[in-house]
Amino acid sequence: MLKLLRARNFALMEDLTIAFDRGLTVITGETGAGKSIIVEAIASLCGERMDDISIRSNRDFAEITGVFETTPLILKRLRESGIHVDGDLIIRRKVERGKRQSSYINDQIVSIGLLRDLTREMVDLIGQYENQSLFNPKNHLSLLDSYAGIGELKRVYTTVFHEYRSLEKRLKSLMETVKQADEKIDYLKFQINEIEKAHVQPQEEEQLSAEKNLLLSSEKRSTLAGNLVTVLYDREDSVVENLYTIQKILDELTTLDPHLNEIKGRMESVISTAEDMYREVSSYYNKIEFSQERLDHVLERFDVINKIKKKYGKTVEEVADYLTTVKKELSSIETRDEEIQKLAAAIKDLEKKVTQQAADLSARRKKAGLSLKKKIINLLSRLGMEKAAFDIQIHDKELEEDGKDFVEFYISTNPGEELKPLRKIASGGEISRITLCLKTILSEVDNMLTLIFDEVDTGIGGRIAEAVGELLATVSRDHQVICITHLPQITVFADNHILVKKEIKDKETFTHIVKLDEDTRKMEIARMLGGKDITKKTVEHAAEFLQKVKQR
Repeated sequence: MLKLLRARNFALMEDLTIAFDRGLTVITGETGAGKSIIVEAIASLCGERMDDISIRSNRDFAEITGVFETTPLILKRLRESGIHVDGDLIIRRKVERGKRQSSYINDQIVSIGLLRDLTREMVDLIGQYENQSLFNPKNHLSLLDSYAGIGELKRVYTTVFHEYRSLEKRLKSLMETVKQADEKIDYLKFQINEIEKAHVQPQEEEQLSAEKNLLLSSEKRSTLAGNLVTVLYDREDSVVENLYTIQKILDELTTLDPHLNEIKGRMESVISTAEDMYREVSSYYNKIEFSQERLDHVLERFDVINKIKKKYGKTVEEVADYLTTVKKELSSIETRDEEIQKLAAAIKDLEKKVTQQAADLSARRKKAGLSLKKKIINLLSRLGMEKAAFDIQIHDKELEEDGKDFVEFYISTNPGEELKPLRKIASGGEISRITLCLKTILSEVDNMLTLIFDEVDTGIGGRIAEAVGELLATVSRDHQVICITHLPQITVFADNHILVKKEIKDKETFTHIVKLDEDTRKMEIARMLGGKDITKKTVEHAAEFLQKVKQR
């Protein structure tokens, strides 16, 4: 909902602020006072072009600011566009002489495209402007669906349709894989065979490294072990021989002094340990051998392992993981025929289901279309378009997420003329009245916040004007409606009344606005009834008009 409009240096408005309320607001004033400039300012907020001609004479810039009440849907759209709004939505447009126009949402600069997309869901400018939602064929289907009350049926259909399309996409991907399957299978089998043939084992690298070190050090180990055997036992003055000599001396000492028996026992343990050492080192020495063949084998295994790691993983563990992955992929490809058959069967079942649901939607739409068409024709007749013909045409299209129907509204405003798409209607007055009919019927399901009628009273008067006023009042129960009018029959239905006045000061022309109370409103309606010369009779007539509406 539009809460506030401020215009600075825009045409005749130097610094003008207008607060708008809910319900039906009418804007009246003498011809040339600047009523349509207010609509032009709102249109600028909705993305209409601003250029130098918009700037007031002798000024350097023009700026329009609008404050809008938001809804959860609008806030969601803003978040999706990267704009976070707390509270009201503030749109600002500015143009400077000789420079490009700028657009802002809550002081964040935005593209004109984003601004148009966003405001198209907030404001319907009905008259000469482009963003009338009812004249966009893309909206006709959703409006008909809302009127038909098939929201739940449509949601169920959409869910099944997305599942159907998802399986189709999966099948397509699988079929593309099949085209390259043979080549892929050979490649995967080659990789599996190469890795398994290498037969790389966990910890094998560490074991091979240790064995290589032993083989390369065999000569030195043999020398050192041989020296140790000699020192321990083989030479005349060996360690073991000397230990036995020590033991004999201790034996003689213990016969002389039994206190040395403990030392004698320890000596026996030392001799036993030395002999054990000799036997183990001797055995180790005898087993030491160098095998060039074994060394070559170890180096060859290192080469195999490094080649496998270079192709399939940085470590043996990564190679093992890759082998598992490749085997799974091969298994998946080799079972593709079975999966394709299952997918094809599932798609066939879903196709039957989604086709039937689309047919159900279509039937409900066609039934609702006949009802809506009848109501619109009746309302058009009430608004002075008795000869108008209206039709809701529903044509088949390929299955999409909203069904198989393309819906577009058609109209003929004159007898003998063929029906044409609603978007091709040229007359501003006809556009406004047709829109009013549609909005009246769809007001409870149409999510548009603000409707602005600029030419709704063109070419009408009397009873028809009164009918227009009644319908505007009806629509304003569910929408904020702002209407520029010259007709008192429409004005009397307003909840809020704004008078636009033109003043000349120091050879400059300014537009001013006045919010009318009950008394001043009566006088303005009297002026609209009788012209500049307001008589007692026209004032009484205006009062009767207002009273008549209050009693409804």
